[in-house]
Amino acid sequence: MAKKIAWVTDSTASFSEKDQTWLQDNHIYVVPLSFTFGNATFKEGVDITTEEFYEMMSNSDIPPTSSQPALGDFIDLYTQLKENYDEAIIIHVSSELSGTYSTSTQAAEIVGFPVHPVDSWIGSFPLKFLIEEGITLYHEGHKPSEIVKELLSLREKCRLILIPANLDQLRKSGRVSNFGSILGNLLQIKPLLAFKEGKVNIVEKIRTMRKAEQALIERLRDAYNQGIYDRIGIMHAGEKEIAEGVLAKITTEFESLKIEVLPLIPVAGVHTGVGTIALSYIMKD
Repeated sequence: MAKKIAWVTDSTASFSEKDQTWLQDNHIYVVPLSFTFGNATFKEGVDITTEEFYEMMSNSDIPPTSSQPALGDFIDLYTQLKENYDEAIIIHVSSELSGTYSTSTQAAEIVGFPVHPVDSWIGSFPLKFLIEEGITLYHEGHKPSEIVKELLSLREKCRLILIPANLDQLRKSGRVSNFGSILGNLLQIKPLLAFKEGKVNIVEKIRTMRKAEQALIERLRDAYNQGIYDRIGIMHAGEKEIAEGVLAKITTEFESLKIEVLPLIPVAGVHTGVGTIALSYIMKD
């Protein structure tokens, strides 16, 4: 008899309200991260929507902070899962950005519930993509160990490139020095940030937002010519019209691509500011 398997991820996977039925049908459990504005703390997707988060961020003089789920949250979940499932495949936001992955695996060990862990090295649209691909493999009859092996290979092909709206927000979050932030704002520098093996790196420095968007599309063009999956994501931090402007440019050139426009995960928006734009795609080779 086949073992009954659950899936565990976190709210950085960008699943929306319309995905809830699909999540339930596929036994996927999403544990929320938390965000704090002053003395008020909210669980993502439970107490506050992504849209509400960015609205609060726009109107708040106090920069928000993010925090991983508590160990107890995961212990409660795995205790519950242990009663109904034999094991789980768990896939979380990059362990370089959050302690969520570590806390999740620690809780499973405490409860004594068998898990097959995957550090996605990323978050947002690519994390959602990895989970969906994992579910497809599961329905095709692959074993958990085989699914994990494939996902670990696929994570190396995921690309997520961001144009942060506010270097000062990066300074406040501790991601860059004061000097670098002030200098960047004075010179109107728009760095392109990209993930590599779970870490965020500056891959290019550009003088204006218009040129940064052009560089973003140029990177997509190069990747498209090399071979990518036909699904890509355009993400925005509270200002959808910016994403729609990029969408219009991409749609004109890449008619065959299925493009999803969605909010940028708040855990990234905390550090990059309202107005940040991001592009994601997955390489085939």
